[in-house]
This record gives sequence, C-alpha cells and structure tokens, in this order.
Amino acid sequence: MTRFRLATINVHSFNNPSDYENNIEELISILKPLDLDLIAVQEIQKNNHWSNFCKHLSLPFTHIGSGGGNYYGIGIASRYPIISPYDQQTSFASVGGNRFFIKCCLGGDHPFVKDRIFAVTHLDHLNENDRLKQIKEFSPVGHNVNILMGDMNALTRDDYSDDYYQKNLVQVREKSNWETPCFDLSWLLTTRWAFQDAFKQINPQLKDESVATSRYGTRIDYIQWVSKLFNHV
Repeated sequence: MTRFRLATINVHSFNNPSDYENNIEELISILKPLDLDLIAVQEIQKNNHWSNFCKHLSLPFTHIGSGGGNYYGIGIASRYPIISPYDQQTSFASVGGNRFFIKCCLGGDHPFVKDRIFAVTHLDHLNENDRLKQIKEFSPVGHNVNILMGDMNALTRDDYSDDYYQKNLVQVREKSNWETPCFDLSWLLTTRWAFQDAFKQINPQLKDESVATSRYGTRIDYIQWVSKLFNHV
C-alpha cells in the first residue's frame, strides 16, 4: 500500500531556539530522508530560506498564507498540487500576536488526497483562552477539515506521568510565572470535535521526554485527523 507521509514543524524562522544560529541545513538533513509528501510549517516567512527548504525536500508546490511577512507566518509545501488555498487571520488582538490558518485540497492521484481538506495553524503561546478563541474562529469543523496540523501550544495530560508533570510542567511554569498547565484545547479537539491525535494513536505508550516537541520537554505540535483512510498515512 502506498504511504502518504506528512509532518508539521515550527522552524522558528530557521533559527535554532537555543542559540539563534541558522539551522536550515540541519533541518533539511533530518527531514529529507523521511521522503515527505507534505509538510506544514510554522514561523515561516516568504524568503530564500523557505524556497531552499522546499527545494531540498523535493516539495515543488508551496503556499504561504496571508501572514507571510509576519513572524508567525505559516505555510504548506507539498509533492502534489495545492488546490483552492484559503487563508484566514484572527480578527481580534492578542498579546501573543496575530495568528493564521490555511486550508487547502491537494491534486494528484494518491488515494489519500482524494476528497481531503488539509489545514495548518499556529496558536497563541501565552494563554489558553486566546488559543481557544483562535481555534473556534478558524473553525476547522466548519471548514470540513480532515487533517489539522501545527504548533498549537496545547498540552495533553496523558502525555505525562505524574512525577514528570509536577516537575517539568507545574513547577517550571510556577518558577517562570507562566500560565498553569491547561488541557482545554486538546479536549475540545479530541472530545467535542472528534479529531484524533495521530501521534498518540501510533505511539500510545510513549510519555514524558519521549513525546517532547519543545525545548521545555512538552508536546505542543500535533497532527489531528478525522478520516476513515488513516491507514494510508
């Protein structure tokens, strides 16, 4: 069976979050062997870094949303033609900045892309209430989205053992004066809107540092899906 390989990544403008050095070559070296069919990208701007990134991953079809000049810009790169892209921006102000949403279909003859709507977003990094307002305004359910990808800055409680949760989430956030751990967004997506967490479905036993996608030891990046054709992924 032909697989369809997709991923999501926050590239932080191709700067390593730890030292702010350009890391585009490192990212390409990690992602290229995966032979991806589609990648959703956050914190991207329309420049040579973006075009070189897509070129080296052999993803010729690209779309950057209306936030292409914004630090929080998002984009999609695909092996297959991008059809009818739709861009949306939050209509309200947030301390964490404007946020964006892209949805599109894909052309081509791969069975996975038929009658599918793909979407990418990047939600607020400061406040769960703003994240909830943003995702509700973007309304992936209202847009009939089948695959929702992106850095959602959301937490899932089942990702963490009790000890890890207390030490690496509760205590770290208290010391840093950040928001307390919240799970409302992940609950909304998976319980109320019936999206399924692709990573947890494939890796149900993994927890703690094994699931981390951020430098703070938490998982905040997701691929959520509603589809009967998941076995093509």
